[in-house]
Amino acid sequence: MPRCLILLLLVCALCGAEAAASSGTVVDRPVRFVNDRIVTIGDIRTRNGMRIEMWRRAARVLPDSREGLLRFNRETLEELTDEELLVQKAEELQVAIDRDRLSSDVIAEARERGLALREIAVLRRIRDREAKVDAVLGWFESRAASISPSELQHTYDRRKADFARPPRARTLLIALRPTGDDERRELVKAMAGLMRAAQTDKDPALAAAAAGRLDAFLAADMAGQEGILAEVASALAAQAGREGLGKESASLAARAGELATRWSGVRSRATCETLLDQLRAELLQLPAEQRAAAFAQRAQAISQGPHAADGGMLGWVEPKTYGAEIEEQALAMPLNEPSAPFSSGGALAIVLVSEREEGRTQSFSEVSAALQAALDRERRAEVRHRVTTVLRSQSSIRDVVDLDSLLR
Repeated sequence: MPRCLILLLLVCALCGAEAAASSGTVVDRPVRFVNDRIVTIGDIRTRNGMRIEMWRRAARVLPDSREGLLRFNRETLEELTDEELLVQKAEELQVAIDRDRLSSDVIAEARERGLALREIAVLRRIRDREAKVDAVLGWFESRAASISPSELQHTYDRRKADFARPPRARTLLIALRPTGDDERRELVKAMAGLMRAAQTDKDPALAAAAAGRLDAFLAADMAGQEGILAEVASALAAQAGREGLGKESASLAARAGELATRWSGVRSRATCETLLDQLRAELLQLPAEQRAAAFAQRAQAISQGPHAADGGMLGWVEPKTYGAEIEEQALAMPLNEPSAPFSSGGALAIVLVSEREEGRTQSFSEVSAALQAALDRERRAEVRHRVTTVLRSQSSIRDVVDLDSLLR
């Protein structure tokens, strides 16, 4: 659990415990009076939990300092104050809410979440207050002019840049990664150790496979030695599973198989580029409509890039969605024509574009519903702000305890 989350919840819990300690009774400590009702530590703790979950879903950074923690709790207190004022106004106006619907929704949510009776009571109170807030805001909104078609069109014209859609290309990728120098040296060292161990192995066949190449190994240059070590590893691996092989010898043969497999995947940068050039040439020999399927099949077999198991399908590539190297190729290549090899993130890669959409601005008819919903949200937020500002000026709001003192 993040440290800031622990702090947020712990502070509220400690404050409640402090109030309970003096009397030996479980109580909830008041923080603020809003007219004749109170906002308590328990209210803040519950709302903090909801806000933290919302921040997580939005990938927002939670506060990790005392100042940030205090600001977070103050925001929660003001949010609860506004809510209480709206609830009180809803009760004053006697705005109607559908209690049957509210009860059925609470029961369904409680079953889905597996809540206990006490948790259901808390949930019912939260949903009841939300319904009252929605009802009273709807009451005020109903007294304001609705958004007209001309206003919607004017907003679209003013925000047209927001509806610009960049070009994008549905892209497949095959990437091969050259073996790093450190990894290659470690593998050669391991195969050399394997050859030494095989020379003294109790199994004659394993010992012979290693000893028979010793003179050639000593006479070879570095590249030749690597090749001989790989041949020895393959020869030892071929003995795995042989009847009568001792336990230690069987372990050696199994280890040889692992190293031989790893060596088979060792590639230099030049080798990677050659393999991708050959693959590109093979694909260009196929009819254009068959290339995407063939590309995906080869990606599943050899690619070391993302989504290899899905045929290298990256999905829609747009500006600023992938690295500049991939975007440059994907947004420039003709349909169903594999690119030349290019560098990307330490690997060599080729891409193939199976579908393309040019950049454009969405029409009014395409976005009118979403734009209407956005304006409705903006208007509700504006109405809420205006109403709570007026209600605050007409209400008695008095703090019982300073939040700053609770965090010391």
